[in-house]
Parts: sequence; structure tokens; C-alpha cells
Amino acid sequence: MRRALATLLLSTLAIAAEPPPRAPASMAPASPVSATPAGPPSVERLVQLVSEDVRALKPEPPVALHLSGPSPELARAVGTLLASRLAAAELGPVVLEAPSPEAAENLSRERGTRSLVRLTISVQGGELSARGDLLGTWVNFWAGRTPSRPAVPASALVRAVEADAGALALAALSPLTASSPSMTVMTGPRPVRLMGATLVRLEQVPAALAAGDLDGDGKDEVAVLTERAVSVFGADGRLLARREIENLPLSPAPPREPFGVIAVIPQPARIAAWSARYAHGEVLVFDAAKGSLRPIGPLDTAPLGTAERGMFTSGQTTFTPEVRVGEGRILTTPAPFTTASIVPPRMLFVHLDGSASLYARSTTPPVRIQGLGAGSALGDLDGDGTPELITTTSQLFPAPDVVRVYALAGDDPTTHGVLWQSALPPGRALQVVTADLDKDNFREVLVGLWHSDGTGEVFLMRQGAP
Repeated sequence: MRRALATLLLSTLAIAAEPPPRAPASMAPASPVSATPAGPPSVERLVQLVSEDVRALKPEPPVALHLSGPSPELARAVGTLLASRLAAAELGPVVLEAPSPEAAENLSRERGTRSLVRLTISVQGGELSARGDLLGTWVNFWAGRTPSRPAVPASALVRAVEADAGALALAALSPLTASSPSMTVMTGPRPVRLMGATLVRLEQVPAALAAGDLDGDGKDEVAVLTERAVSVFGADGRLLARREIENLPLSPAPPREPFGVIAVIPQPARIAAWSARYAHGEVLVFDAAKGSLRPIGPLDTAPLGTAERGMFTSGQTTFTPEVRVGEGRILTTPAPFTTASIVPPRMLFVHLDGSASLYARSTTPPVRIQGLGAGSALGDLDGDGTPELITTTSQLFPAPDVVRVYALAGDDPTTHGVLWQSALPPGRALQVVTADLDKDNFREVLVGLWHSDGTGEVFLMRQGAP
């Protein structure tokens, strides 16, 4: 009897020690859902700061949220992520759709919420901001028909973070808005309103910028040339490929400052890059799958456009006046130039003294323009098929530098008034190019900034909501 009990006990212990059988794949528990909301980094940082402020005020749940601003998409995205964080804090958030912050207070009471967060979300001066208040919406029974607020919570909410490309994409003006009936009947220049944010921070100052579709998806990538490397970035600022160029032979007469040229040559897409520090440049092919730039040959002329070619002035940060615009045909500009921007048939050349030569076509005399910065370009910002003139300050060390947009006319465009202007972040704006980063028919503006500590920045500006 004892032997039978011992055998039964050992069998029971063995069964207990065995691991439980694995559930079939169809019954396996789902992966835990991350409690951290997902969105552009700047939006996430702003939401985190605002949610910390709201939680510190200890509002009585449920908490209503009303977010507004120039861009409904941006306000909606912030509201979604903020509701997620407040839900994790057990504050029972309810997102309200109301025509105004004042109307949101009455709607909050109708929904039975006890607290209300009202925020205006906007992008201005390179910052993504949330401004508003937190208030109690509980109605005292003894107040009768007159709504009354409790003494607490009651607080102003103000937070701002550096905007990034993701925030700008949410705040961007859509093509549908731009092509509304009220816009298409306009006879004058279309309105331009640009919002800015840092796209890329660079270890060195940029020597040249370019943009073009390198992977065939219809959206442009951003190519940056420094004295050490050629880098390709995506529309979100992510580094896609990089090639070091310090092994190239040095130029016998390099300029004192970083200077060069980089261009995207289509059909097939290639990058032509040449820093004036070196004796020649390289033609590179972007391999998106491998994240690499593969050299396919040397470059001995400066690509100023798809077909236009020039040469560096020995030892200086300029190009010689002679521009090859066709097979065997040479256009001679009035003086050496620091900047070339070509949107066929128009060509813009900016000279050292801040003057510029604007050609309606290569066979006509140029229009002379004064007061343009080296950071100047032609680009269609409003999607109407005609490029605008984008330019920066002609001063050597402006404080701050300013970007201005002019409509092109038959004569000097700067005499007809500026379409839009705004201050840039601290730094010298020496390169400007335009790009279509999202296939919306609106070209974004990319500004290459030099910082005093030897680093650089690519600042992105795109059409904003009205």
C-alpha cells in the first residue's frame, strides 16, 4: 500500500513539473501593444510635455480635449496622441469636435466630462507649439441654470518644441485646398505661406545642395555635398546613403571656403558631385536596397542643370562666366557667379556683388537684378506651372538672414513687391534649392545653413495651411 502511494505521489509531482503544453499558433497570445503613441518625433515630444503638464494639474476625469489650429490634420494627430497618453493615465479622455473653443466648453458639459483641455496647435518660426488652457466644467447643482466653473483646475498651457519634417508634412497645405475654385479664378500671383523646420543637421557646412528622384518613386530625395562626403537623405531627414570623397586627388588651387556643385541628372537618375577642393568630381548611382552610392565615373565639368555645364574659377568660390548650354553653344554671363538655378527655359545666375542675371531663355539678354543672396533659386512653389524667385539676404553676415519669395515678371521681379518673407534660423544661408518631396505638385524649399561652429543644417520650408 505504501509503495502504491509513493508511486502515485511521484507521478503527480512529475506531471506538475512538466511545462504546460504550447498553445497552437492560432491561439498564441498577441504581442503586447506599446503604450507609447507613434508619430513624428516633434509631435511626440510636444504631446509628452503637454500630457505631463495636464497630469500634474490633477484634473478630474473624464477629461475632454478640443484641439484646433490652421491645419486640421496636425491638430487631429496631436489630439489622437494626447488622448492615448491621457488614457494610459486613466483620465478618460474624450476628443470633442466643436466649431470653437468657446463652443467646446458647452459641449463638454453636455457630454458629462469634468475637465476640458483646449489647445491651438501651430507651426511658426521653426517651432511646433501648443497653446491653450485647462479648466473645470463641472456644474454646481446650486448654480441652477447658470453654468459655473469650479475654482480648480484652471491653468494656462503653453509648450513648444523644434518642429521636424513630419510635423511640417501634417501641417502642409494640400493640393485640393490650393486648387479650390476661389483660387483658380485669381489673375494675380497665388498666395505663398511657408512653414519651416530643420530637416537635417550636418557635421560640416554644406558646400552644395540638390534634389531629385533617385529611386523612381516619384518623390525627390535630398543630396548634400560637404568637403568630406556626398549624402542622400529622405523626405523625413533620414540618411539613406553616404559616400566619403576624401580619397579624391586634391585641387592644385582649392578655394578657402567649402564650395562645389551637386546635381541630380535624370534618365537614368545619377548624382553628379564635385567639391572645388578636389581635382575632379564623381558620378554616383544611388542603390536604395543596399543604402549605398556607387561611383560610375569621374566628373570634370560642373553640372549647373540637366544639360548645362560650367567650370570653377581657380582658387575662388565662383564659376567662370562661360556656361555651356548646348552642344558647342556657350552662354557668357556678365560676370563670374556663385549660384546657378535653371528651370528651363529660365536661368538665374547670382554674382559675387549681390547682383543677378535672369534669362527668360538663353538666347535673350538677361534682366539685371540687385540685392540677391547666394542662397537663391527658381522653383514653382504654388503649383501653377510658373516658377517663383526665392532668395536670401545679400549681406555677408545677416542677423538674421531672411528668405523672400517674388513672382517672376518680364522685368526685375523684386520691383513688384514680395509674395512672402520670413526670418531664417541663425546662420549663413548660402544654398537654396527646391524639391517635390511628397508628389503634391508644390515644391518645398531647402536652405543650406552654415553655423559659426563649423556645423551645418538643411532647413526645410513647405507650403502651410492658410
